[in-house]
Amino acid sequence: MANKAALIRRMLRLGPLEPELCRQELLARHPYAWLVEIDGFIVDVRALAQPLQDDARRRGLVPAGLGSALPR
Repeated sequence: MANKAALIRRMLRLGPLEPELCRQELLARHPYAWLVEIDGFIVDVRALAQPLQDDARRRGLVPAGLGSALPR
């Protein structure tokens, strides 16, 4: 069974922590879903100013559909 799972992961190029496959109620606590790179620095988008958060959401860099405010 593990061989089949590994084959599927390789074929679909899935990593161990894919935000797109995470359940909505767990997404707020996902370790990588909220990280973006700005000028070479990796930052949590929830710590940025609201206009930058909105821009990241428009660009599809962070998950959408969690309401107007990003969770902390």
